[in-house]
Amino acid sequence: MNSNEVLQWLRIEIALLVDRKEEEIDIHEPFSSYGLDSAKTMLLSGELGAVLNMPVSPTLFWDYPSIYELCGYLRRDEAHKWKQETASSREVPNQRDPIAIIGIGCRFPNVSGSGEFWELLLQGLDAVSDYPAEREKLGEGKVDRQGGYLNQIDGFDYPFFSLSYREAIRMDPQQRLLLEVAWEALMDAGISPESLANTRSGVFIGISNSDYGRRELEAADELHIHSVVGSALCIAANRLSYFLGLQGPSMAIDTACSSSLVAVHQACCSIWSGESQQAIAGGVNVILSNAVTSSLSKAGMLAADDRCKTFDIRADGYVRGEGCGIVILKPLTRALADGDEVYAVIPGSAVNQDGRSNGITAPNQSAQEKLLRSAYANAGIQPCQLGYIEAHGTGTYLGDPIEVKALGQVLAQECGRTDTVFLGSVKSNIGHLESAAGIAGLIKTALIMKHGIIPSSLHFQKWNPEIPHESFPFVVPTQCADLRSGKEVYAGVSSFGFGGTNAHIVLGRPPHRLPEQSESAPFLFTLSAARKEGLSALAQTYADWLKHVSQPDLPSICSTLLQGRKHHEHRLAIAASSKESLMKALQDEVSAPDISLPWKSYGHVLSNPPQMVYYFPAHDMSDADAGLEEITGDALFQQAYFVVSQLYRQLVPESFAQSHGDWQTFAKQYAHAEMLRHWGIQPVSCMGEGVGSITALVVEGQLSLPQAIERLVRQDYDASVKPEAEKTRGKVVVCISSAPVWMSQKEDSIIVCNGSSMIGKLQLQCQLFVKGLYVPESSERRKVSHMLPGYPWNHQSCWKTAGNHSGESNGITCFC
Repeated sequence: MNSNEVLQWLRIEIALLVDRKEEEIDIHEPFSSYGLDSAKTMLLSGELGAVLNMPVSPTLFWDYPSIYELCGYLRRDEAHKWKQETASSREVPNQRDPIAIIGIGCRFPNVSGSGEFWELLLQGLDAVSDYPAEREKLGEGKVDRQGGYLNQIDGFDYPFFSLSYREAIRMDPQQRLLLEVAWEALMDAGISPESLANTRSGVFIGISNSDYGRRELEAADELHIHSVVGSALCIAANRLSYFLGLQGPSMAIDTACSSSLVAVHQACCSIWSGESQQAIAGGVNVILSNAVTSSLSKAGMLAADDRCKTFDIRADGYVRGEGCGIVILKPLTRALADGDEVYAVIPGSAVNQDGRSNGITAPNQSAQEKLLRSAYANAGIQPCQLGYIEAHGTGTYLGDPIEVKALGQVLAQECGRTDTVFLGSVKSNIGHLESAAGIAGLIKTALIMKHGIIPSSLHFQKWNPEIPHESFPFVVPTQCADLRSGKEVYAGVSSFGFGGTNAHIVLGRPPHRLPEQSESAPFLFTLSAARKEGLSALAQTYADWLKHVSQPDLPSICSTLLQGRKHHEHRLAIAASSKESLMKALQDEVSAPDISLPWKSYGHVLSNPPQMVYYFPAHDMSDADAGLEEITGDALFQQAYFVVSQLYRQLVPESFAQSHGDWQTFAKQYAHAEMLRHWGIQPVSCMGEGVGSITALVVEGQLSLPQAIERLVRQDYDASVKPEAEKTRGKVVVCISSAPVWMSQKEDSIIVCNGSSMIGKLQLQCQLFVKGLYVPESSERRKVSHMLPGYPWNHQSCWKTAGNHSGESNGITCFC
């Protein structure tokens, strides 16, 4: 059997074993997701060994935990043993692990974030408008044509990125956009940026315009090193690597209009080669000068009505636009293992050049056909598997026909297909974003693959007569349409540079995810921001967002917020049991941000979190019912409690044990400490009185459990101990099981740990989180990170004009 036959055999056999349909078995999903336990694995390995006529160890199903990975191993092992595969067959491109798009950040005309962008596309909105009047106040003059423009281009949260105002105003706004949008993309991926530091993470940025930089460098009387760095195109990528501490390749790419799609292609190649573990890729474009626009207009390249009428008989040019888009890329196998949510997968891509076409800026149909064939071969798919094409589609009278003819030759005539292929172009919504055009098309297509819906393409009424549409099965959607069903349906994204560099990327559907089982247990919801006002704004944003989400997967969302975010100094933690209770607590935070309640904690974390001291009191103050709930609430607590109880019954006569209940207080205190230790929380010292003095000695390692029980029997412990003030000054005191009589519950330095029930645990975790003492290292829960509300930037105007060369502007004093 060859590797493809083995793959198909495994899909059939696993489907039979777990009583599923063959088409439901995803070759990239872990075996465990289908309930393939050890017994079934043993059976499967034996049958596979018989089929292959070779021993197959059951452990291989854990070493290579998916059908795709196991087949890859068997293929390599077979080549090593029998040398039957040629070098070319071992390097078939479609055997590479596809690249997963796990996070998206974007700032496009009238939208911020993938959620808003998707709504704009679904509603068929036109974001083209007049040049923002606010820019004239910034001293930038006026661009005399409509376009896809960004609002408040001068705004930037420079303190968040540890930059001075003096440097920020000399930075090209494209660099500022990249910093914020890349951060948003990492948040959307559920990745804490701190986790990428010192890793082989690559940065690939498409950028070609430098209106701000040219003007800044021309001001020779005020030239500053920040001006040189702030205007260099390479720094657009390098600054991201520097800020995040990344050690993979970092490069700016300029191929004009195809820059950002070429950047994504290079990022994928870097991952496939092993040069990068994961990558940040995208592009940016900002228009601040009328010079280029005027030149393009005189050359007849811009549409008279400033609209991209892609594929239409009225096509007469394009409209300029600006924006920034970023995607986070990771090998699919790693993404699945990390529990990442996936927008779409990239199985292959290609880049080529027009060569000596009819003019350096003229497209070349033959080159575009070769590009498409190369991309589909690299992806390991057939052209007939394409269901949607996001075209370059600028809306020029001759450029559009050349592109459609190339597509028709490869997708229709060469494979004889007759089923519908949808063609679209995001340029009809937001304009031609030039160096950011490709990433805008890629993000749109990734959203199509995720949701299975194709938005309408605007301004299309009648086919351009130069396009032989009768010969091709192409349809331009004028209203939303469904993407053809099936996992084996793909989409292609094209982007062509006016210098002749072409790029095409293939996108596939995200892997099927089994639905999470609904849970009614309470959950820990956490938010943080670098400033207090930002935390309240973020709480309000989430409260508003929850109103429009009917059935949010709150446990998974909470897991993502806790483990997939950087936790800033101003923190909010909520122990909630439902969407309604969470919304109420968020509104409480907005109206009374400084008040902590049993279910809501607010805190300000210092750069160095405080040390912790455990205090164990003499008696457990909880009543019998609460005690029973504690013992059965947490698995680790329960295990530690019963270890003590069983040991106590072995060492102490039953009649004596029944008449002395101190061991129960000790067992609860010890079990609480073990639960905290499992959370990664360690005290610098322990104190106690009465029974608690014995618990303190055990937790500090000065007594073993048998020794502690002997002392409990003899009642050999301190009757009353009041800790000295210097031992607790500046530290957080965690009072295990009940509060001490010698301290006020209102003091900020007191945390009472008096329950291991689910709600008791969450209330405790709330208090620990807001003091910077608790963030779990890992969780098995999968992420639900896409399209959650973004970070609340504190934008301040940062603009270098003739009136603010001194480093002060608008009342803001710079700091260096």
